[in-house]
Amino acid sequence: MPRRTRSRALAGVYHITHRCYNKEFLFRFKRDCDIYVDKLREMTKRYLVAVLDYMVTSNHVYLLVSVRNPAALSAGLGYLHGQVAREYNKQNKREGAFWTSRFYSTLIQDGEYLGRCLFYIDLNMVRTGKINCPEEWKHTAYHEFTERKKYKRIVNMDRLLKALMISDIDYFRRWYEKNLELKLTNIDRPQEKFWSQATAVGDEEWLNRIRDKKKGSAMIHDHDGLTYLNYGRIK
Repeated sequence: MPRRTRSRALAGVYHITHRCYNKEFLFRFKRDCDIYVDKLREMTKRYLVAVLDYMVTSNHVYLLVSVRNPAALSAGLGYLHGQVAREYNKQNKREGAFWTSRFYSTLIQDGEYLGRCLFYIDLNMVRTGKINCPEEWKHTAYHEFTERKKYKRIVNMDRLLKALMISDIDYFRRWYEKNLELKLTNIDRPQEKFWSQATAVGDEEWLNRIRDKKKGSAMIHDHDGLTYLNYGRIK
């Protein structure tokens, strides 16, 4: 499927996916995942990009980020993934490309849709059968959401709560753990590719506004009661 144009980027929350070159398992060791997490934390200090969720898998990464200036998204991720590639190649005495082309970015509506995307990210390794619950995977924001990680945090909780339309951190944790438990009982559902491949995910009214702002001819699709905007067909 051809990559979408990044013209007319908008402020908001984006779901980001980026694969290692040729789908190689370049993050197969803990030390390599640690490089990514350390550089991700550094990126948030240098650029106006708020991280709301993240997961580092063996051959790709997931990010949920909030940007008020769309230019910060490409600049921040360019810095982050450039730094990761250089550090990895240096430590492993490797040459050549680390990432496959450019990253995918999908604009996510605040509220309910953002919440569903959050669990899509956090349950990724459970869907693959690698683990039974997110607690078993180190390099994920799950540990910050549940207070298991109290130092060197990356997630901007204030921005996350605002985007989820939740005002209280204690309520968020109860909501998160309750919904995570429910979703773990229904983990066998097919992968929802639109979270990574669509232009935007949200309700129809919001998607129409996004389409008008981008001045494109994208189509609105429906998947199990959830709508998304896309310029091509997601197979």
